[in-house]
Amino acid sequence: MNRTTFSKILLVQALEESDPHGRHVPLSTRHHATQQAREQLQPSSENSSEATLSFLTKRTDIIWAFVNKAFPRLSQSIHYLHIDIPTALVAIPALGAGLLMNGLGESQRVNVLNFPLLLLLLWNGGIYLTSALFPFVKTSVKTSWLDSAAMWLSQRARSWGQRSWPFRHGSDTATAPWMHDTTERFTALWWPHVQPVWTHRLRQLLHLGAVCVAVGIILSMYVRGLALEYQATWESTFLSANQVQGLLHTLLGPASWLLQVPFPDVSEIVSIQAPTYGPAAQWIHMWAVTTIAIIVVPRSIMMWVSYRSLNQARETLVLPLEHPYFVHLLAPDRGQEIQVDVMPYSYRPSSEAKNFLDRGFLDLFGNLATIQWQQPIPFGQEFSHAPNVAASIRNFVVIFNAGQTPEGEVQGEWLHSIQTQINQANAESTLLVLLDEEPYRQAIDDTRVTERRQAWQRLSTQYHLSLTPFDVRTTSLDQFLRQTQAKQWPASR
Repeated sequence: MNRTTFSKILLVQALEESDPHGRHVPLSTRHHATQQAREQLQPSSENSSEATLSFLTKRTDIIWAFVNKAFPRLSQSIHYLHIDIPTALVAIPALGAGLLMNGLGESQRVNVLNFPLLLLLLWNGGIYLTSALFPFVKTSVKTSWLDSAAMWLSQRARSWGQRSWPFRHGSDTATAPWMHDTTERFTALWWPHVQPVWTHRLRQLLHLGAVCVAVGIILSMYVRGLALEYQATWESTFLSANQVQGLLHTLLGPASWLLQVPFPDVSEIVSIQAPTYGPAAQWIHMWAVTTIAIIVVPRSIMMWVSYRSLNQARETLVLPLEHPYFVHLLAPDRGQEIQVDVMPYSYRPSSEAKNFLDRGFLDLFGNLATIQWQQPIPFGQEFSHAPNVAASIRNFVVIFNAGQTPEGEVQGEWLHSIQTQINQANAESTLLVLLDEEPYRQAIDDTRVTERRQAWQRLSTQYHLSLTPFDVRTTSLDQFLRQTQAKQWPASR
């Protein structure tokens, strides 16, 4: 999905979540957009990602048309999402820095063993080595310095973007709080997805900067060479002429071959040993070609690779369809041929809890799913009498009462029997374990409730299950949905 469509969908999400009662974007407008998009682009019950994205895009376009008429300044805000670091901001200073550097040294006597460009070549060689080794150590390194730098830059850009959005200024008193909340929500949704884009962009600019510095230094050498006469020499405490010739041939030999000029032999190396010296033009040519071969060409290739990765990252943003907002929107088209058995264990949930769970299950499993509430399971019932999951049941929900004390020999063995039957039955069957804290919280303080929750969690952990506690008075549907999505067993199904 391209960045513009992606950002519009998330912005409409922020608008709706910031206006739950429909004061600014009427609920009727949202319902009309949903119905019209569903009629034109029916989302696939088989979870086709293409159909789902088409549905969300069409619905967003309809709501966006309304928002543009009601809040014209809002449409301008999309342009502020494409905050970027201008290429010229890096290229021009880097090229200027290279031109100001003296690649030949301060003296007109150039030491071919202590050539200033050698440090730059060694630095880039270290960069290449680090880049080659990083994939092998990446598992032990959570984030690279480049990721950290990109995160810092994106946070700065995020703050600037929030202050710069035009619809945050000049809004009337009635809409100002909504606009502010929308901005905060949108940036929280948007920036985590574009941080990888910033990483690729920063990597591309670093390669560009290295290329410009190298080109600037090469140009500065030739400019100085035109105005001044440079002589080549060398001296060393530890190296002989033969060793110097071998070392320089290893480093500059490929450049000599590319220039189609013979590389100086040992006698020529001896002839420029300090205090004597000789013409430096040939050495400048070889160092320039070596710089192009080791820095300019590889860095240009890496810059091109980063550019392709950047474009791909910009065009392949993935919507978080597991977010409660999208789950709720897509629920009416999910759940076909799915049956859910809900079994309270040794208690009867309150009518408020039952209504809350019904809405949560429809969002979680889909509105087309069949939700069947079983009679409460008697305490201590033989686990061999657990419901037969091998029939048409796809999903299985057990609800425990936090007022009961968990016992491994009773509730634990009963859960284990259900797990066993699931493993032997339909591969798509799942188990979800809930803990209703409302009855217990009415009679006891929060500290005891926490202790009881921990006891139930210890029991469920023994069977590799994740417990989802809830209280209908304090748990929102979004919180319930987020928790239950990640806690179904088996996790791989």
